[in-house]
Amino acid sequence: MNITKKITNKLYRIFYWPICRFYARQLEDNPANKSYKFLCSLAFYQVHHYWPDFINPKTFSEKVFSRMLFDRRPILTLLTDKLQVRKVVKDKIGEEHLVPLLWSGSDPEKFPFAALPDKFVIKTNHGCGFTILVNNKQYLDIKATKKKLRAWLNSNFSRNSYLGHAWAYKNILPRIIVEQFLDEDGKPPRDYKFYCFSGRVEYLLITYDRFGYHREKHFTKEFVPLDLWNGLDQFPGPFNLPINYGKMIKIAEKLSVGFDFVRVDLYNIKGKIYFGELTFYPAGGLAPFVPREWDYIFGEKWKYKIKET
Repeated sequence: MNITKKITNKLYRIFYWPICRFYARQLEDNPANKSYKFLCSLAFYQVHHYWPDFINPKTFSEKVFSRMLFDRRPILTLLTDKLQVRKVVKDKIGEEHLVPLLWSGSDPEKFPFAALPDKFVIKTNHGCGFTILVNNKQYLDIKATKKKLRAWLNSNFSRNSYLGHAWAYKNILPRIIVEQFLDEDGKPPRDYKFYCFSGRVEYLLITYDRFGYHREKHFTKEFVPLDLWNGLDQFPGPFNLPINYGKMIKIAEKLSVGFDFVRVDLYNIKGKIYFGELTFYPAGGLAPFVPREWDYIFGEKWKYKIKET
């Protein structure tokens, strides 16, 4: 991406996206009206460079947007909540696949720093990017951490991010979560993101070194690398088939049953499989597919119909 395009995109996010968020707030929990749909169409065009059809969508990106604009089923909120989803996952695949929960609560002043191990992960349940990795708690600035947690708890991810269209996050009751630090060769583990359509894994996205040099690579279900760019630098390899890969697929498909599309995120620590999250809005529909034909290929797998509340 050239420097002029980068600047244009940044200015667009600074000045146009807040207008979209303002209109989204007026809708409350109602599906998008014509005005908001038009505003989102302009934003979509600026990113993807084609005019979308959110009523009869064909591409994957159009379908993500359509779900965000019109689907108001409470189940999406329940399963997007990183704390509440744990019970569903426990019932479906067993507690052994949950990252151990060390503490949860709503008051940063009650955060049990002294009782926690040297390494842990702090996050909140109601958004994306609200994460603190603690490699050695003796170096953690407790005062600054509490300040950051208060800011996160007072933020509504749906209202204050993207175009205001990430509705599933809107009604989540904010909570702090502290989980065990999953270690893979001294770093946070790779994310294995399984794209599941009608209960079947079709594609896999692996993200490498998410908190360092963040790169990614797409694969078929059979672990064949794809020539597909989706916003981040490509990991050059080597690509090693994870231990218990077949079991990962079975877990992802079991968790995806009942949905025309959901992305199931998992971790794999030397063959031990952990649940990450369920994602209904990958990248908020704002990650372009290059080449664009993949947007249609992914979209064809998604047997989508606009859902009624």
